[in-house]
Amino acid sequence: MHQGHNIPWDTISTNFKFSREDKRFTPPLTGLMSRDKPGAQNELRHFIKKFTAAIRTFSDTERAKYPATFTPLSSGNLFTDELREKHSEYLTEHNQRIEYWIASAQWNVSEDGTSQPTYNTGQAELAEVVKVLLYENEMETLLMLANHPLIPLASLRNLHWGHHFGFSRVMESALRAYLFFNVAEATGILENGSYASMRYEYASLLSELSGGMDYPAQQIPHQKFLEECGVFQQNRFRWVYGDKWEESENVIHKDYGRLQEYLKTLFALMYRYDVLVRECGLVPEWEDEMVLQWPLRGNVKMEWDDALGKSVIV
Repeated sequence: MHQGHNIPWDTISTNFKFSREDKRFTPPLTGLMSRDKPGAQNELRHFIKKFTAAIRTFSDTERAKYPATFTPLSSGNLFTDELREKHSEYLTEHNQRIEYWIASAQWNVSEDGTSQPTYNTGQAELAEVVKVLLYENEMETLLMLANHPLIPLASLRNLHWGHHFGFSRVMESALRAYLFFNVAEATGILENGSYASMRYEYASLLSELSGGMDYPAQQIPHQKFLEECGVFQQNRFRWVYGDKWEESENVIHKDYGRLQEYLKTLFALMYRYDVLVRECGLVPEWEDEMVLQWPLRGNVKMEWDDALGKSVIV
């Protein structure tokens, strides 16, 4: 498992087991089931905290590579022409220029007469640029933007209409895939391909990683991986939910080295995201995200905390 020396993946294997067509459910369910161990809550809480700590450690190391402060640019290119050509679906001559970012900001006037810049769904293309720059490790540019007084980068984190498409999607898709494949290995269902028989969990994962949606730049590393391992071939370039399901056509584990490189990329995306979000003055809230992910979802107890105004792990 990736980061096995920092993340206690054995906690997952001791608390979950694979079951095929479990007839306690209607229809019979194939997937990971809780072992209902005494002390499971404490063990899973520990797993989440260790996972979060690993991301934070790498995030701190990454941030230390760059200057503590940045001089805000007023003109010029944010990325090279070569990068623009490489990702021409998302990067343009317009959003390459910082003047465009400054001019695109919307100004909100508060009751006390002060004004603050913000972005909304009309500037979703800028969130796509952030996603690409995270993938390409253009962290110095992103940190400069996060500190720019005329560029409200934080407002691009969560954008939505029906579904959301802010740059938080980078973290969400990376976290979901990273947990899925590491958990599959920890529980013994990766090497034998049994994970592909969990049709709901795996098909919905593939849909998120490569299905058609508005503003999908977060899918770049996932599309690349799925193409390289043969899930996408011939006329199949995206996952369409409801496609005929053939387990043998959807497995990704046969090239273990390639899978490990993919997991390394996902982990890097998560700690880069952590760096950027904190630089924007926001809180990443990894624990909140993790309890929503398979197989932790529904197996970690939460209680409402009035002081924090949200549910927390008990």
